[in-house]
Amino acid sequence: MEVDLYFTPLEPPIYELLAWDMDAIMPCLEVIRRELPQMAADLIPKNSQVAIFAMTRTKFPGGSYPVLGVVQFTEEYDAPYLAIEARIRTWCLQTGKDGMMKLAAEVQAPTWPELKEMACYPLPTAG
Repeated sequence: MEVDLYFTPLEPPIYELLAWDMDAIMPCLEVIRRELPQMAADLIPKNSQVAIFAMTRTKFPGGSYPVLGVVQFTEEYDAPYLAIEARIRTWCLQTGKDGMMKLAAEVQAPTWPELKEMACYPLPTAG
């Protein structure tokens, strides 16, 4: 069964901080993905999920990079991405690079090549 997905991309302020090292970025994105429902519970629409996507950008060197996405299953899409990104920025500043790397060492995340093959992690499920 095919499911329509609508998502708001979120770009945490970690890419330059981690020197575009995908081996460091992927587990940090997974940490943020897991924390986001608590840090922005009042901003994330009900019945939505948070996933990591391989976002295609034609003007980006390499053509794509990983982003978080607030996933919904309806076109009635109202996730306030600027407010959510502000919460993520605040959390990242409070946690710091060393704190994020420590948390990232404790999670399992797909590698960047695996994410590009999957396109999305984890696979959102309706219902």
